Amino acid sequence: MKREFEKFIEALHEGVVPATGCTEPVAVAYGAAVCAKYLPSKKVDKIDVHVSLNIMKNAMAVMVPGTKEPGLQIAASAGALVGNPNAKLKVISKIKNSDLPEIKTLAHSGKVKVSLAKVDDDLYVDVTVVSGKDSVTVYIADDHTNIFKIVKNDQILYEKDRPKPHAKSALKLYMQTQKFENIWDFAMEIPLEKIAFMKKSADLNVALSKEGLTNSYGMNLGRSLVEDSGKATLENQILTYTVAASDARMGGATLPAMSNSGSGNQGISATVPVWVVAKENNSSEEKLIRALTLSHLTAIYIHAFLPVLSAFCAADSAAMGASVGACYLLGGDFETASMSIKNMAGDSVGMVCDGAGCSCAMKVASSVSSMYRGMKLAMKGIVVPSSNGLVCNDVDETIRGIGELGSQGLKETDPVILDIMMNKS
Repeated sequence: MKREFEKFIEALHEGVVPATGCTEPVAVAYGAAVCAKYLPSKKVDKIDVHVSLNIMKNAMAVMVPGTKEPGLQIAASAGALVGNPNAKLKVISKIKNSDLPEIKTLAHSGKVKVSLAKVDDDLYVDVTVVSGKDSVTVYIADDHTNIFKIVKNDQILYEKDRPKPHAKSALKLYMQTQKFENIWDFAMEIPLEKIAFMKKSADLNVALSKEGLTNSYGMNLGRSLVEDSGKATLENQILTYTVAASDARMGGATLPAMSNSGSGNQGISATVPVWVVAKENNSSEEKLIRALTLSHLTAIYIHAFLPVLSAFCAADSAAMGASVGACYLLGGDFETASMSIKNMAGDSVGMVCDGAGCSCAMKVASSVSSMYRGMKLAMKGIVVPSSNGLVCNDVDETIRGIGELGSQGLKETDPVILDIMMNKS
């Protein structure tokens, strides 16, 4: 097997993983659960949490799974009291109703303190749990589950090199050396059994869609689209199923999402539109798996040029992956798929992330609506010309430009957004 094919499979295994709830509060819950693992008593006297700007921004309004409440206090309490540290991003997926009184009592007791950490990291969490005379602190950076140090009673239990702020992993740096054509070739040529695991992304995220269409979550955007639709067009089906999954995830459903690049909404945006197109087109399971692989790996490739967290709403870049997968399912070739990415680059790219919450479903709707427009034009051979804005003749140059926008152009946007959020009257 070609070396880049092996690395692409590694990227899929690393970048496409199950996660229950918004990954920012879940990272805090995970840190708290690991703290509790090293404490002899489950009695919690105090929790101190320090997080980077983007963690704070993304945790203020989003529901913590199983609790029907938002915020890092409830996430930390749930993790410390009932979290499974071995489950990583599914750390609080098993909360029971009988657990809620204890979790909420702790969260609202004043014993759980949350503040901004004085760090430059895009993603940083430290959690200290105190129980009697014992205390444990867990330090996380660069990735939602990347623990780089654990300290108990001033004794280091575990330590590895702390990631440098804004550092990119070896795999992310490798993805930056690739071209979109290599990803297309991989998805077309790799033996099916090597990527069969990608079907799980559809299983998990479509289950979230059905949960969002069946029960009330957030703003019920998916359900309202069903009620308002005159007929079940392909565009409406894509919007309805994708948005409903985001409704459920951001509204506190305990079902896991299959994430992409550390985000459940990105995983949903890269998965559900592809599944809908496959369903409506009566595509074979092999075509669905190859389309999902193409979508998710394209989303990972584009995100390799973006910070792990930023003011750039990456639901849009994930939906670019879906546009590529949809083009393939509808008979498009590499050139068609490239045009679809360019069309989206000329559309809604640059939508800001103003924190996680029920309104994320609306941003997902905007992203997959752009995906549908970009894909439809590309299938007709129409592409935004390279004289326009971020669109370049070369698709890879276009993708790198999007990365530059997210990394440099929106750098000063995050502090402004958080300041507005924290100082509302």
